[in-house]
Amino acid sequence: MDTATIQSPVGSVAQALRLKAKHESQAFTPVLMAGATGGLIEGVCVQPLEFIKTRLQLKQGQPAGMRQVLSEAVREGGVYQLYRGALPELMGMIPRSTGALASLESTKRYLARVAPDPVTGKLQASHAYAAGAVSGVCESLGFAPFQVIKVRMVAKEHLNRYASSWDCARQLVAAEGLRGLFIGLGPTLWRVVTWNTLYYGTMHNIQAEVFDKSPIANPVLSAARKMATGVAVGMTATIFNAPFDVIKSRFQSQHRGPNQKYHYTLPSIAMVLREEGVRALYKGFLPKALLLGVGQTIGYMVFSEALGFYSDLLAPKQPGAAAKSSSSAASAQQ
Repeated sequence: MDTATIQSPVGSVAQALRLKAKHESQAFTPVLMAGATGGLIEGVCVQPLEFIKTRLQLKQGQPAGMRQVLSEAVREGGVYQLYRGALPELMGMIPRSTGALASLESTKRYLARVAPDPVTGKLQASHAYAAGAVSGVCESLGFAPFQVIKVRMVAKEHLNRYASSWDCARQLVAAEGLRGLFIGLGPTLWRVVTWNTLYYGTMHNIQAEVFDKSPIANPVLSAARKMATGVAVGMTATIFNAPFDVIKSRFQSQHRGPNQKYHYTLPSIAMVLREEGVRALYKGFLPKALLLGVGQTIGYMVFSEALGFYSDLLAPKQPGAAAKSSSSAASAQQ
């Protein structure tokens, strides 16, 4: 038997697998790029709210308002103080948003392909919530180290301790090891998975049942409707994850050791309830709700638009189109 005859099917399978892998890689690249773009723009827009929210959450005792925290920050270093800790926040927004939105989109595509809705053939409503939960896990793992550094930079008790974000990271690793960069990962997972599940699952279903079925021709009004809906859904989801966010900030501002106050997520929530009351679990709620409602909606809308842009930009050109383009160029020159 001819060796070429034996190897031909094997070679064909190998070539098909290589082409499939190349196609999947090309299809996934725009998702990663769109996620990074959405995260960076979101981070720049909402950093002052992030600063105020973190300061409010770290205050123990008498509740303070946004105006008081804003005045203190301006006295400490002017308007630029609101961007203290912005470097790790912005650096973290890229892997955070890329991990969250890319995993969200990939999970939605996978579930729509392997278990589509029996009626529509598209993603099932419940699976949209599952995709949101998966994105929350990916986001938490990618963003946790940057959040620890940001909280240390913002906390008043560490105000003169670190010269810069890099110095904060260096001192943190030297004192507590690499594990120090993942302080508060437990409450971070509770916080992010809860919010992402509710927000992205609900927004997908509103998109499918309302926006797609009742589109608005005016692009400005269409964007405004989506923004208003996203803010409302985001602020509602924040009601459920706010206690975990307060505990996360408390975890990340403390030093590890025998005297640390907070150890586990749910017992820490119970402790705060006993010592400070329910209101303490919602410190910084207004800036946090605005931060997530407005910020994540901006990021999600930018991601959606950027995904279409990058997909068109990176789409392989068809040979026929290239030949037609060359023919047109030649005709124009004659």
